[in-house]
Amino acid sequence: MLMRALHTGVSGLQVSQAGLSAVGHNIANVDVDGYSRQRVELAANAPTLLGAGPHFYGNGAGVQTVSRANDEFLERQSRRDLTQLGFLDARAGTMDAIERLYSQSSDPDLGGALDGFFNTARELTQEPGDFSVRRAFSQSAQTVALAFNTLDRDMRTLQRGIDDTLTDKMNRVNELGKTIAEMNAKIVSSELENRQANDFRDVREQALRELSTLVDVNAMAQPDGSMTVEIEKFALLVQGDRSARLQGTPNAANFGLIDVEYVGINNQVKNLTGLLTTGEIGGLLNVRDVRLNQDLASLDQLAATFATEVNTQHQVGFDLTGTSNRQFFLPPVAPPGTAANLAVDPVILGNPDFIAASQSGLTLPGDNRNMLLIADLQNLRQAGLGNVTFNRRFSQLLHDVGLSAQDNRQRLEVSKVKSEQSENLRESVEGVSIDDELIDLTKFQKHFEASSRVISTVDQLLDTVLQLIQ
Repeated sequence: MLMRALHTGVSGLQVSQAGLSAVGHNIANVDVDGYSRQRVELAANAPTLLGAGPHFYGNGAGVQTVSRANDEFLERQSRRDLTQLGFLDARAGTMDAIERLYSQSSDPDLGGALDGFFNTARELTQEPGDFSVRRAFSQSAQTVALAFNTLDRDMRTLQRGIDDTLTDKMNRVNELGKTIAEMNAKIVSSELENRQANDFRDVREQALRELSTLVDVNAMAQPDGSMTVEIEKFALLVQGDRSARLQGTPNAANFGLIDVEYVGINNQVKNLTGLLTTGEIGGLLNVRDVRLNQDLASLDQLAATFATEVNTQHQVGFDLTGTSNRQFFLPPVAPPGTAANLAVDPVILGNPDFIAASQSGLTLPGDNRNMLLIADLQNLRQAGLGNVTFNRRFSQLLHDVGLSAQDNRQRLEVSKVKSEQSENLRESVEGVSIDDELIDLTKFQKHFEASSRVISTVDQLLDTVLQLIQ
């Protein structure tokens, strides 16, 4: 009986040591991102029947398992919030960049260039025959063309910059997919051998969380312990120990910008460019293909209308040589690319005498009536621009970009709060609390001391028995 009591005391020491080990592991990982609290789950050992009677004697306790704190509902909610946060965060930086392009920090500034063009036109109405004023007017037109060219170029440069970021994000998706597949293999192997895979599961969950910031993730636990992961529920990224990948392929029909392509586990290829609508990748694609393309189209429309209206009025006037029907800007090219290619006719730039300021070839050089009509275009509502003036239309574009950027910033702040709340809730269930661990530390310490006392007492009793026998 004393030997049985000794065995029971030893089992108490063993479970105390296991508990202390778990507490130490938790405390050591308290600041590790993605770590989930672990707990030693104890169970009474099977009792022993005493002789042929109906009585059983206990055999102490043993470690049943080491559990991992996990709430799948909270995990899914946290991942959903991270996906939305990633989308808005990716848009925020690029929307701010677009806003800066429209602002007066650009050189030359389009709004200022338009004002300068019409102001110089009015100056020319005062001295229609003056060569230097004519030269200044042609140069102001060149400044307008350059402003259109520059804004278009800067927007397309921003699109290419987004492509570089997209490539980095796709590479990260591929790395995370490989990590999840590797953890799947380790988890399945460990649990087949009845070994705990808690730390492997933490690594996998942390990879899933980061992946969720990039794309919308649908993660499905499998009976063997592995996790199957889909992107947006239509592209299988991870299955067992195998992972698919994303790649960028230049699209000549879209100015060489990359398409986001999915290369499946069996090497099947699918274009996901128009299908990825959430996460950081979705946010980048939204700005590149929706917001910026919309702004480029509006800029082309403004450039085409401006050049066409100025040309139409200029062609009915007469230059200092008595010639009419002379264009001022080169004919606008069809969009896309109108703003990018807008240019003053080289003939006008080469000889300002060809500027048609006069309404008649018989009243040269002091006739300013056609130039007055060109100057009046600044205040004329243009049907092609929604019945607003050139400057008003540019102001609308700037205002629209500013409102969109502000709206995104506000939504981003709300999303940050929501994501933080869901993370705090998840952490309260799965994370490590130092206070709780210190309580457990004290508990297992006392447990260990008590079990040691049992062993010490039994040892003394055994010595007494041996002395009696002798």
